[in-house]
Amino acid sequence: MIDGVEVVLDFTDPFNASDDLLDEADDDMDGLTNGEEVLFGTDRLDPDTDDDGLSDGDEVNLYSTDPTQADSDADSLGDGAEILNWSTDPNHPDTDRDGLSDGDEVFTHGTNATREDTDGDGLDDGEEVLVQGTDPLVQDTDLGGVGDGVEVLVDGTDPLNGSDDFDPSADNDNDGLTNSEEVVHGTDYLDPDTDDDGLFDGEEVNDYGTDPLDADSDSDGLSDGDEVNTYGTDPLDADSDNDGLSDGDEINTYLTNPLDSDSDDDGLSDGQEVKTYGTDPLDPDTDDDGLEDGEEVMVHSTDPLDRDTDNDALIDGAEVLLETDPLDPDTDGEGLLDGDEVLNWTTDPNKADTDADGLDDYEEVFTYGTDPLEADSDSDGLDDYAELFTHLTRTTTVSTMESRSTLTELTRSISTATTVA
Repeated sequence: MIDGVEVVLDFTDPFNASDDLLDEADDDMDGLTNGEEVLFGTDRLDPDTDDDGLSDGDEVNLYSTDPTQADSDADSLGDGAEILNWSTDPNHPDTDRDGLSDGDEVFTHGTNATREDTDGDGLDDGEEVLVQGTDPLVQDTDLGGVGDGVEVLVDGTDPLNGSDDFDPSADNDNDGLTNSEEVVHGTDYLDPDTDDDGLFDGEEVNDYGTDPLDADSDSDGLSDGDEVNTYGTDPLDADSDNDGLSDGDEINTYLTNPLDSDSDDDGLSDGQEVKTYGTDPLDPDTDDDGLEDGEEVMVHSTDPLDRDTDNDALIDGAEVLLETDPLDPDTDGEGLLDGDEVLNWTTDPNKADTDADGLDDYEEVFTYGTDPLEADSDSDGLDDYAELFTHLTRTTTVSTMESRSTLTELTRSISTATTVA
């Protein structure tokens, strides 16, 4: 062997021919040829170059570890110890992927480096050591009767405090449900009011039949607690008084009484007022016409939002009082609006001829100018109709029909006729 090769590559004695390198030979019987040893940087005369307990050949050919590093994955366990003693992976520092290195598990915590949850409590060893502070070798660190995993993952209790551990027969939150009943209903056995509605879980289940997981069991806009404790409404019925409005709408929007279907006692339910007629459910006479809204709708068929439904200048209440028709602006049909008759002429809106003189009120006011309240407007002993029509007819021979153009001419004609007679 050339001296330079022996010194620079083989590290053999150039004065000793017996240790000269033959590439295909395996001088140290470690499973690697001398040439491979050169390739991997191992000692061809030492079967375990890194003294980790594994032959160089096994490291290269079987385990893919570094034959020049005693601890290939730097987990504080030598490759040989990982393979031969602990059955861990010499190429991965955390064989069981629990968050603790194999070396820490073996030397520090005494846990099983090949099992992520050494004590089988449902928490990985790493979580117990690094997060919860629990003992990874003891299932129930606080000795409270419940495993660490159940406390952390199910109950939400402190695995280091045995006083809050789950006892099926106990009632930890004093809400009227045992812990086991809380499990059945899905409630929190450490929170007396799981849904924060103002009622204990036990009250909801045992007394009211409400859902302890839903703050508003009937979805009416009021919490179950408010319905029971404040308003006295039914937490299982969205419309306690069956008026067509939800209890929440009555309280929060319309300010009506959720226990009284007709808050203003006008004969219409609150729902009808709001949804159908647009009237005020808190005012029995929305249009202030003297008639209650219900009376207008159900008795008179008038508009509860219009004081004068027929626009005759008399409000509906006055028409009902006067017995005129609130839906007909001219009840007696003689041509004068009911309002004009009452307010201007003081005639009877229910009689076409108030003074019973044979002339209807409209004719007296607008045609002849006579007094609709006086049958004999000029007090001459003849009623107006007789003067205008009966006696006028008798005098047609001495006075022409043109004389009827004005009341004065008519009167003059009648006087002439009387003289002739």
